[in-house]
Amino acid sequence: MTESAVSLGNTDKEVLQRHESLVADTLAPVTSVVATKDGVTKEALNPAPLNSAPLKPTPIKLASLWYLYLVRCANGHLYTGVTTDVARRFSEHQSGSAKSAKYLRGKGPLTLMYQEQVGSHGDALRREIAVKKLSRAQKLALIKSVEQSAI
Repeated sequence: MTESAVSLGNTDKEVLQRHESLVADTLAPVTSVVATKDGVTKEALNPAPLNSAPLKPTPIKLASLWYLYLVRCANGHLYTGVTTDVARRFSEHQSGSAKSAKYLRGKGPLTLMYQEQVGSHGDALRREIAVKKLSRAQKLALIKSVEQSAI
């Protein structure tokens, strides 16, 4: 029993009856009364029933693999980026088109120095940040470690 019921001197039976009537009111269909010049009408405000047509299956989007890559400019600077297709992205950088990174425009010839498969887009972005925080010497050591493992 609630405090308000006790303080007002209500019995458990009265509280229960009031509660049941409130619940019944909330479950009743919602209608509104509309006055027109022809008379008073009641209109149901309940939503229209859902379409019974079968739902189309949603295509499952396959997660693409993301890659981290390092490019060396003609002046020796290193550029770090992420992509789903390293060859396509590198050719975009080399072309100097609108899709290339502004940083790399006019700094060619470019050399792809390093690439690694990372996984999801989020993983690639986290790895990119980690590599960008490395010093130049650490980045060159990363490139060198891959070159030596390829031999």
